Amino acid sequence: MPESLEKTPKDIPLQIPNSVEQYLLIKLQKFENSEKFTNPKLTISSLALQLKTNTSYLSEVINKYKGKNFNTYINELRIAYICHKIYNHKEYQNYKISYLAEECGFASHSSFATVFRNITGISPSVFIREASKSQS
Repeated sequence: MPESLEKTPKDIPLQIPNSVEQYLLIKLQKFENSEKFTNPKLTISSLALQLKTNTSYLSEVINKYKGKNFNTYINELRIAYICHKIYNHKEYQNYKISYLAEECGFASHSSFATVFRNITGISPSVFIREASKSQS
């Protein structure tokens, strides 16, 4: 069987016009700076709608330029956001983990803790302890 027939449509990258890719990269940069990723109801469909594109293009651009899928991309933005808050705003070091989870867009304490540990290598409580130590 020829090799070209073995590829599934999912394996073949979309041919997105360069101007569309550049437009989406600019829009994603604005999105990253806007903190809209903390919306717990955010989906790839709702973001595609906000950016006036389709989910296939958005997914492809995130995969190609961010090197990850949509969920990983959003989760990493959320964790970086809350780590920054914990580190730079001392009051965040006193909040409950469930509040921190909600603050950065996670629907549950447990999914937040799991994703936090996967991204940072430590639990949220250890991170908070380390942040408060480094500031005293």
